[in-house]
Amino acid sequence: MQRTELSTAPNKLIWRWTTSGNYSAQSCYTATFHGATACHSWKLIWKCWAPPRVKFFHWLANQDRCWTAERLARHGLQHHPRCLLCDQQPKTVRHIMLECPLARQTWHETLA
Repeated sequence: MQRTELSTAPNKLIWRWTTSGNYSAQSCYTATFHGATACHSWKLIWKCWAPPRVKFFHWLANQDRCWTAERLARHGLQHHPRCLLCDQQPKTVRHIMLECPLARQTWHETLA
């Protein structure tokens, strides 16, 4: 490379996620998930045979929207920090649904 020419035109920002080159919140949202693996487990929840209230609770748990101690603390609300059923671990969705000994016993009896 022996010679380099610089343009006198002003620099222009081009957003590569749209055909026009202009930024938009929608294109930014799309770009955020570009190449990500889609997980549609929520579709399985609504297609199962369970009663609607069970489906709704499962959907809330899947979205981490149950009012656990962890979530109450994030919102600055009073809470008991440990699981009220076993008093062993912090009350999280994962603990309530899978790790609590009482939850495990309930799952085993239900699925047996």
